[in-house]
Amino acid sequence: MEQKNIDEIDVRALFATFSRHKLLIGIITILFIVGSIIFVYLQNDKYLASTTIELPQGTGGGGESIDFLQQALNGGRVNANNEMTIFASRFLAEKALDSIDIGTRYFTTKNFKKIELYRDTPFIVTTYNIVENAYGMKFHLYPIDQDKFILQIDPPSKWNVKSLLREIGILPKPKEEPIVYKAEHEYGEIISTPWFKIKVDKFADLMEKKYSFTITPNKDMWKFIQQNITTNLDGTSTILNVTFEDPVALRAKEIANAMASAYLNQEIERKNTEAENALKFIDQQLNAINKALKKSQSSLEKFKRGNILVDISQKASITVDKLSEYQTKLQELEIQQNVLANLQEYMKNNKDISGISLGTGDLADGNLMNMVTELKDLVIQKKALLTEYTELHPDVLRVTGSIESLRNSILFTIKNSLAVIAQQKQSILGIINEYEKSMEALPEQEQKLANLTRTAMVNERVYSYLLEKRAETAILRSSTVSKTRIIDKAIEPEAPSKPNRPVFVIIGTLLGLIAGIVFAFFKEIIANTITGQNDLKRLTNIPIYGVIPFVKSKKTSSVVLEAYRALRTNLEFMRTDLAYQTLVVTSMVSGEGKTTVSANLARILAGTGKKVLLIDLDMRRANLSKFFDLENKMGVSTLLGRKHTLFQVIKQEVVEGVDVMPAGPVPPNPSELIMSEYAKEVFTKLRSSYDYIVLDSPPVGLVTDSAILMHRADASLFVVRQDYTKKEFIKHLNKIIADHKIEHVGIVLNGTDLSKDYGYGNKYGASKYY
Repeated sequence: MEQKNIDEIDVRALFATFSRHKLLIGIITILFIVGSIIFVYLQNDKYLASTTIELPQGTGGGGESIDFLQQALNGGRVNANNEMTIFASRFLAEKALDSIDIGTRYFTTKNFKKIELYRDTPFIVTTYNIVENAYGMKFHLYPIDQDKFILQIDPPSKWNVKSLLREIGILPKPKEEPIVYKAEHEYGEIISTPWFKIKVDKFADLMEKKYSFTITPNKDMWKFIQQNITTNLDGTSTILNVTFEDPVALRAKEIANAMASAYLNQEIERKNTEAENALKFIDQQLNAINKALKKSQSSLEKFKRGNILVDISQKASITVDKLSEYQTKLQELEIQQNVLANLQEYMKNNKDISGISLGTGDLADGNLMNMVTELKDLVIQKKALLTEYTELHPDVLRVTGSIESLRNSILFTIKNSLAVIAQQKQSILGIINEYEKSMEALPEQEQKLANLTRTAMVNERVYSYLLEKRAETAILRSSTVSKTRIIDKAIEPEAPSKPNRPVFVIIGTLLGLIAGIVFAFFKEIIANTITGQNDLKRLTNIPIYGVIPFVKSKKTSSVVLEAYRALRTNLEFMRTDLAYQTLVVTSMVSGEGKTTVSANLARILAGTGKKVLLIDLDMRRANLSKFFDLENKMGVSTLLGRKHTLFQVIKQEVVEGVDVMPAGPVPPNPSELIMSEYAKEVFTKLRSSYDYIVLDSPPVGLVTDSAILMHRADASLFVVRQDYTKKEFIKHLNKIIADHKIEHVGIVLNGTDLSKDYGYGNKYGASKYY
């Protein structure tokens, strides 16, 4: 017979596996449920506090000029992505920490759950000094009475990950010895040690047996803020949602609001700093022009006092006005040239351009101012990214590339602007030269007066121009307001956002169910014995004629009896050509219950009023005589060895209707005796005397006797014991039947557990198969 494909998916087999291992699956699922409940119970609640900020709309485009008042009130362009990066920066977190103190954290344990106290702490710790390796270290406080407590610092555990990595040499060992401390102190006492100097003040009764606290400098808590703050834009609008997650609801609210306030303040500070830089530059220019103006006015006054004045002619007056106008323009161009040249030099020699300021709109074109503002935003964004990533991170590389590209664009724009200014100056100088030549035609005294008047007018106009720019810049500084506004301040959340405990328990249940099923199937896969009918059906095409349950009690003994009756009935249909009379019962190896099956089958056959002979042909291991408590001094071996006769070796009516022929003493040559012609004659003679002959044969997997007997018998039964017979034996059985061309073969599944093997089990425990 051909072996069945064992890879076929059998739905009934799947359910059988579930049924067999339902207790295991249930236990694993319950363990996962209990574990998930404990896990979510021990998890600290997390609260989300949110504040909403409106960013200013982007202003102007490309080369538009920017009015100084509009710049002061609107604050220029805003890149939303840059603002989100600023919120995640260390710079802004440190600004927020100036207004809140969260460096010292207080804890206790209630009902096995760690709780952070924050403002509800019954004591407060004042830190005067602490060494760096004590940052974040856990101080344990054990109250003794109303006045005293024990302060303790435990040594680091040898079993944490870092300690283990240091032990095996992956991490370097610390240079300093770990801090270990334990002492009794009074509340209000200054505790001074080589590692820290602190004071513990009590404000309320300490109700718990144990408290703990950690100390970190407040300025170093920026990492804590960075790790828990998130920002996102509301769709395509300029509404920015800022959320902070924290195990303490009040602290979540305070930090969210502190970050929003710090953002607004830093924006105004940045604009004021730019205005201050512009004022400083204009004041320098004013000082120089003021000196020149005073000198020119003094020279003109001196000339007027020492000479007889005449009115300048109308032509000379017009020439002086024009020269004054063009020289004023030339001075303005020189100021712009000076600003751009300084900017060019600064950008070539400095990577940090946060201090750049172009002053008001007239000192540089709007496009260049926008580019510089965008470059400053990119530099801020890069600084924020470098607090979390290295220079080689893709986001940092992308921003660095944008900075370099924009820097080159600015330098190129400055170069072009300087070239344009140089051309304009050259053109104005030519016009000035023409007017100066026309002045030479005037009388000497009139010419000198015109030159002095012109110089004074130029200086006065430039001075007025700079005073105007200074006034504009002063307005910019004093009237700068943030267009950014806080729409909704954060409020203290009432309910935690995490963990979602029902979801965790549901996930734990599903994971437990999956783990139980996987484990059950894994157990099935690694199992190498027959676990039920489905295994047999997958491994062989040999029909199953009987399923004999394992006897557990008197109740199951009646089920066993019914099972043997069903086997007797099924045997009637084994052969259709003629009725079976000689039946071989064998197995692959010993211990599968073939002797028990043979004896009980003989009893059942005799129960129909038939005369049955049960022969023990397993001469190497004579178990049948032990089963019936018979002497084994004579039997098959002595009969076939012609030492005794049939009458002598057959035990009459051992049980009602059943005669038994024991195996006899172990012969040296059992196979030769069974293959002898005399054995054939004996079996022929016995056929005429009995209705059924049941042969308890040796295991077919160990010796060849059974293969010989199966050819002489009318039918053969292989006994397979559940959870005992190996699957490989069934494959070997298929080969034996195919090689020896044995027909009329069936299987008896022995020792089954009706509560595990599916396909049967009515209210009496009997098999539907029967």
